[in-house]
Amino acid sequence: MPFDATQVLIVGAGPTGLIAANILGLAGVRAIVIERNTSTSEIPKGIYIDDEFFRTLDMVGLGDEVSRHCVSAAGVTYFSRFGFCVTRVKGFVTQNGYGNRSAIWQPELEGIMVRGAARLTSVTVRFGQTLLDLDDQGSVVVAGILGDKGVRQEIRADYVLGCDGGQSTVRKLLGIRMVGQSYQQPWVVVDLLNDIDPSPFSKYFVDPRRPTDSIPAPFHGRRFEFMLLPGEDPEVMLKDRSLRRLFAPFREFDSLKICRRAVYTFHALFVRTMRKGRVFLLGDAAHLMPPFGASGMNSGHRDASNLCWKLVAVFQGVASRATLETYETERLDHTQATINISVLLGRIVNTRSVVLAFFRDLLFWFLSRVPPTRGYITEMRYIPRVLLRKGLVVSDRSRPTPTWVGRMIPQPEVLASSGSTALLDNHLGHGFGLLAVDCPALDFTVALRHNFWKVLGVKGIHVVSARTDRPLRDAWVTPVDARFRELVRQHRGEVLLIRPDRYVAAAVGPHELGSLAEEFERLLRS
Repeated sequence: MPFDATQVLIVGAGPTGLIAANILGLAGVRAIVIERNTSTSEIPKGIYIDDEFFRTLDMVGLGDEVSRHCVSAAGVTYFSRFGFCVTRVKGFVTQNGYGNRSAIWQPELEGIMVRGAARLTSVTVRFGQTLLDLDDQGSVVVAGILGDKGVRQEIRADYVLGCDGGQSTVRKLLGIRMVGQSYQQPWVVVDLLNDIDPSPFSKYFVDPRRPTDSIPAPFHGRRFEFMLLPGEDPEVMLKDRSLRRLFAPFREFDSLKICRRAVYTFHALFVRTMRKGRVFLLGDAAHLMPPFGASGMNSGHRDASNLCWKLVAVFQGVASRATLETYETERLDHTQATINISVLLGRIVNTRSVVLAFFRDLLFWFLSRVPPTRGYITEMRYIPRVLLRKGLVVSDRSRPTPTWVGRMIPQPEVLASSGSTALLDNHLGHGFGLLAVDCPALDFTVALRHNFWKVLGVKGIHVVSARTDRPLRDAWVTPVDARFRELVRQHRGEVLLIRPDRYVAAAVGPHELGSLAEEFERLLRS
């Protein structure tokens, strides 16, 4: 029987599988992506990518092209049943250097990522390939594949990533069950082309009589979502006569250009284990989220970003296989927190009680206008950010001051010693980095002599918070915006170890870099 051999087999060519392929391929890891469909998605399912996803897209060289096909920094406005604005979340650029949320056209996004994978010689994407079975033999995983010509073949891979969606074949073959709840409340989703509303804001009409939302899409498109009421037949509600009634308060139905109409219910499901042997679950294969936090596709990206740099480190001989166990350690808690907030948001926004809706509107109108809580509401701080307390981080629990350890490092625009201006990631590259924050006496040519820093290929950069006349021996950058202000205040005089996924792994004094190298080596190789 014919077979192919690869380092990583990725099952599923959706956003999660494709971003994983681009991350791995950029590091030279051999990867095969198989997808049972004959092409990428032709319908717009997911619609928002967040700032972290956009940051990764830029890191793999696809950010500029994606930016030409999205509505960046899309805001949100909530309207009461009486038409007045309850609260407004303006679109804004986050500390990561990108819009808090950007509306995308999923078929275009997937197309860009497929083309991105195609430019990488170590990656192959195969459509019309169906996974039949998996045999984890301990040192290799053998996958049975049914090709587009109906012939069975095998792919032998060091590791398999199950990125094949909510009905994941990989998950079923592993015998891993999802836990949580599925909700029976149906919604009608209608995607429009050439809509009359050019606003970059999502509009939520939180009317208890029928909660409805309207979401911007690229190329003058817009998505409408209507909650169905008890007794309404979903199939009937997709017909023109029903949609005409649903759209009556918002649009002249006969003038609409509809490219998709569908009914969906939502789920709050997740697996308790994201790995079995050499096989991993990512994205919807591992967790299904209500849409109200716009976090489903973005959580899949976080899975890929977290796992793929560790796989690269294992293949490069920098880390042991045990390092891969931290994927589950670092991702499960945040995944469950994201699901919980998504469920809560859905209950708050979509209440059918007139009384509860009145007090909700009054409360949020007030909270979004008083200083102590305004930023929490209008900057969407209620969406949980990743904070790594366990895993591949070196935390100093005795530290009396706040720290960025375990958090994604902000990305300011920086002025480099060369005189050019760019975002920080352009200087960090794709691997590990050491950022010396206002440590003018530190000489990286000496500090990086430790053998493990050489093994990691660490890049050392000085961050100078204010211009100095003291010459620095090494490359330096100066932030030209405020995104680094908090970090500089908390870590002035320290050196930060930055992981390839841009999370801060440690913060130490310059004289402790040797002992940090030894401690981090133990973490990666134990």
